[in-house]
Amino acid sequence: MARPTLGTGASRSKLTDVVGNGRTNNVPDVLWLKNALHALGRYNDPLGERHGFIDQKLDDAITNYQRDSGLKSDGFLKPMGETEKTIRVELIRLGEE
Repeated sequence: MARPTLGTGASRSKLTDVVGNGRTNNVPDVLWLKNALHALGRYNDPLGERHGFIDQKLDDAITNYQRDSGLKSDGFLKPMGETEKTIRVELIRLGEE
């Protein structure tokens, strides 16, 4: 199965470093991921609060998203990696990016 590609103008990563349980997890990266997965209906904040750290709910959302999308289900995202690219393509299709 061919992986989605990003069009012109969307070639820069939204991430500055790796995101996932036990990874670098820069606050802006985690917040972007939470917002992105929320827009895709894949993540809801436990109390409606967006904090910049990985919690179990986000960790589960990452692995579930990867599994459901036919990606390697390793629980983390690399800048310009297949999971980030797939999320961004879905966001573009929804008009969210």
